[in-house]
Amino acid sequence: MALLDPQSHAKTEQTHVNEELFVTPYKEMTVEDVMSSLRGNFPTATNFTSFQSSSSARHSVARLEQPRAQFCVGDALNVLVEMRDYRGQPKAYGGDFILARIHSPKLQASASGDVTDFRNGSYRVRFTLFWPGEVQVSVLLIHPSEAVQVLWRTGKQNYNKTEYSGNFVNGSKTEKATCGLRLNTDKPLCEYKDAEEGEYFACVQPPTLPCSFLNTMSSYNTPGPTIAEDETQLLARKDVGVQIQNNFTTVQVISCSGFFLSEDQINSCLMGKRLHLKGDSTVRQWIDYLERKLKDLKYKGRIESYLSELAVDAHRNITVQWKNHGHPWITHHSNDVNKCVYISRYLDTLDLGGDGQDIVVIGIGQHFRAFPLEFFIHRLLNIRRAILRLQARSPQTQVFIKLENTREFSSMILRLSDWYGHMQNLAQRKVFGDLKVGLVDAWDMSVATNTFAVHPNDIVVSNEVAVVLSHLCHHP
Repeated sequence: MALLDPQSHAKTEQTHVNEELFVTPYKEMTVEDVMSSLRGNFPTATNFTSFQSSSSARHSVARLEQPRAQFCVGDALNVLVEMRDYRGQPKAYGGDFILARIHSPKLQASASGDVTDFRNGSYRVRFTLFWPGEVQVSVLLIHPSEAVQVLWRTGKQNYNKTEYSGNFVNGSKTEKATCGLRLNTDKPLCEYKDAEEGEYFACVQPPTLPCSFLNTMSSYNTPGPTIAEDETQLLARKDVGVQIQNNFTTVQVISCSGFFLSEDQINSCLMGKRLHLKGDSTVRQWIDYLERKLKDLKYKGRIESYLSELAVDAHRNITVQWKNHGHPWITHHSNDVNKCVYISRYLDTLDLGGDGQDIVVIGIGQHFRAFPLEFFIHRLLNIRRAILRLQARSPQTQVFIKLENTREFSSMILRLSDWYGHMQNLAQRKVFGDLKVGLVDAWDMSVATNTFAVHPNDIVVSNEVAVVLSHLCHHP
C-alpha cells in the first residue's frame, strides 16, 4: 500500500490512458451485487434459548443415504447428517457449519464433500469416490448454527476487532497514534485515502508530527465484542471441529489422489517464466516449496524487510517473486506502510515482458477475516477491475486466484473463524467466477487432507502449485 498524501488521490496518467482504451465485456459488480448473491448463505435468526439447545456433534449422527456392500470408483456417496442438541433432541432448523471429507490413510488419498443444508436440522454431504479400497468418512461440526449467528452478528460492520499502532517518524523523533480502517473517535484524524479505488484508513493525529510522517504500523487485538456467557460457551475450543459419529464403519470401493510432479517436470514447465505471487504468507509458501523442490532455484532473500521475496534459476531463466498485499496486514511486526501496495495498484504497474511468460497468482483473505465481509468484497472488486485492465494490455498473461485455506481451531474464533474464511471464499468465487482466471481451491485441499493450519503442510502447497502447473503445461 503506497502511502498517499491525504489530499492526493490521482492515479498515474498511464493508468487513465489504459482505462480510456479499455472497454470490458464483463459486467460491472458492486459490493451490494455480491452481498445479494451470498444472502442464501447468511445465517437466519432463531431464538437462542440456552447452550443446551444448540447443535451437538456428540449427539448427532451421520448415516449412508443408500447403504451398499460395495461402491464403484466414480460413484457418488451420499451421507445424511441428522443434527441433535445437547439434550439429544432433533434440531428443527439448519445453519450449522459443517466440513466433511473421505480418506484412505494407507493410500494417502482424500477428497472433500459438498454439504447441502435442508434448513430443517438435516444435511446431505455428497462425495465422489475417486479411488478403490477402504474409504473412511469424516464429518466435522466446526460451529453450530447458534455460534454462526454470533459470528455473523459480531462481524457485521465491526472494524475494531483489530486495530493498529502507527509510528510517525522524523529523524530521531517518533510519535505513536492509534490507526484503523474505521476509527470511532472525535479526535482529529490523519486520513489516508485512495479516492478512485475507495480504499481508506486513518490514524489519530499525532501530537506534533504531520500526517505525512506515518512510517510503520503494527496490529494488535482489541478486547473485541461483548457476548453473553452462553454465547461464549458456543465458541469454546473443545466444541470446534468435533467429529459427528457415523452409524457405519468404512465404505468399500472397487474397480488418485492429487498432483505429484517431478523436479524435471516442474523445471520444464517453468522454464523462462516469471511467476508473480501477490498476497499473504500462504501464497508466499510457494517460494519456500519451489526452492526446496528445485535444486537450481536459488533463494535471494527478502527485499524491503519481509514484504517481498525473490528466488531465481539463472540457467533456466525462472524467477519467482512474492510481494505482500496492502493494508490490512495483521502482524506484531512493524509494517512499512510506504512499501505496502494495494494489489490493484501493483497489477496496474506490473512490468510485463509481453512474451506470454508472466504468471500472476493472487492469494488473500486471512488478514481480512477480522473485518466486515463488505470490506473484503470491496477489495476483491478493485482486484477484479485491475485484472481486467491487465488482461486488456497483456492478454497472454495468465492469472490465478488462490482461495483461502482453513486454519487452526485454536485461532481466535471471533476474529479468525473458518466460517469467515468460508464466506470470503464464496465471495471470491462470485467476484472472479466469470473472468478468464484459474481458481486454486486451497480450501478443498486443506479440508480433504484434514489440514487445519494457517500455513498448510507441503502436501497441500504442492497440490496448489501443481494445479497452476497443470494449467500452464497441461500435466495430467
